[in-house]
Amino acid sequence: MNNNTLFSESYLDQHSLWDDHPATPAQQKRHGKKTQRDVLASMLREARSRGGALELPDILRAGVAQHGARITELRRRGFQIENELERRTDGRVWSRYRLRYDPETDGRS
Repeated sequence: MNNNTLFSESYLDQHSLWDDHPATPAQQKRHGKKTQRDVLASMLREARSRGGALELPDILRAGVAQHGARITELRRRGFQIENELERRTDGRVWSRYRLRYDPETDGRS
């Protein structure tokens, strides 16, 4: 552990309080998924199938709790997710996520 981190990687791996956070009943009904990580993976896949990125407001509207933690969960499972930030002319910063590699579906024959 260095001075810039509060917890070591092994501590975080063992103490991920938000891992496998359950999907809400509405999310389960809409997406048919048991965890919010799965809901987010489904949304990323859908955006990629349209040739686009998943916008942060869409994630927030879906009610995904701690979306950064969900992204981290997916990355730990081998998903490659790119975060793009865009500063708009009005000064707002727009965030979007692109699924670059899905270990569960890419590379299948």
